[in-house]
Amino acid sequence: MKTTGRIARIAGRARAAAAIGGLALVLACMGARAAEAPAADSRDPTGELRVGNPMAIRGAATDAMLEQIASIEYRQLIGDALAQHRALAQTDPRVRRVRGIVDDLTPYAFKWNEHASKWTWEVNVVRSARLDAYCMPGGKVVVFTGLFDKLRPTDDELAMLIGHEIAHALREHARVMLDASMLSRYRGTLSAPQLFGYSDFDFDSGSGFPDLRYDADDEREADVIGTEIASRAGFDPRAAVTLWQRIAAIDHRMPVELAETHPITMARIDDLRRRQPDMLAIYEKAAHRGFEQVRESKRTPKVTSKLNASDR
Repeated sequence: MKTTGRIARIAGRARAAAAIGGLALVLACMGARAAEAPAADSRDPTGELRVGNPMAIRGAATDAMLEQIASIEYRQLIGDALAQHRALAQTDPRVRRVRGIVDDLTPYAFKWNEHASKWTWEVNVVRSARLDAYCMPGGKVVVFTGLFDKLRPTDDELAMLIGHEIAHALREHARVMLDASMLSRYRGTLSAPQLFGYSDFDFDSGSGFPDLRYDADDEREADVIGTEIASRAGFDPRAAVTLWQRIAAIDHRMPVELAETHPITMARIDDLRRRQPDMLAIYEKAAHRGFEQVRESKRTPKVTSKLNASDR
C-alpha cells in the first residue's frame, strides 16, 4: 500500500470519529428487530408494475445507521482517491456524464423509498482499472474509470447500470449483511463495521474492495426497479439486456468486478427480456412527452461531484 494511502486512511478515520460517535448512539438506541418473512410478489407503489417483495426489515440496521456507515466508508474511499490524485475533477466529461444521469434518474426513484428524497446525493469518478460502480445508501455514487475504458457504455446502458445500483440502495439490500453481533463489536470504535469493505484497499491491485455478492432475489429487484426508473427518465430499457450481456462477455475473457458482485445468469437475462414490453410502454410514454422536456421540467436533487473541503 502506498504511503499516501495509509496517511489518507488515518486522516479519514480521524474525521470519521465524530460520525462513529453518532453511530454508537444509534446502536445504543437500537431495539431488537426480527427479520420479516418475504412477502409475495407485489405491485409497485403506483400499482403499475409487478415487482419483487415489498420493503422488509432484513437485518439489525436502521435506515440512519446504514446511511451513516455508508457515509463513513465513502469518505474513506474518496479521501484516499483525493490523496492519490485519483478522484477526477468535477469538470471531467466522465464525471459530468455520470452526474447528469444521476440527476435524470433520482426524481423517479423516490417512490421506491420516500426517505431517499432526503438523501444528500454525491457523485465521484475514481481512476482505477476496476470495471465497477456503486450507489451506497444515502445516495453516495462512485464509478471507476475501468467501466468507461473496458465497457465503453452508451448513455442508455450507463443509465441502466446506475439505475440498477440506485435500486440496491433504495431497497436496502445491504441490510442483510449486518447483524447485531457485528454492530456490537464495533460500538465506539474508530472503524465502521465495513459493510462495503472500503478499508485498506488498493486502487491498483483491487485488494481490499468489497466482497459483496447480491443474491438472485436482490438482483431481480434491482434489475426491475433500476430499469423502470431509467425508462421513466427516457432511457431505452432494451439497453438493460445488452448491458449485462456485454459485461458477461467481458467477464468470460477476464473476470470483472461487476460480474462478481452481480452474478449474471440466463434467468436474469430472460427476466429482463420478459419484462421489456412493460418497460417499453413506460419508455414510450416518456418519449411521447419528449425526453428533453421531461428532463428539463423535473426537480432534481443537488448532486455534488467531490466532497466539501471540510470533509477532505
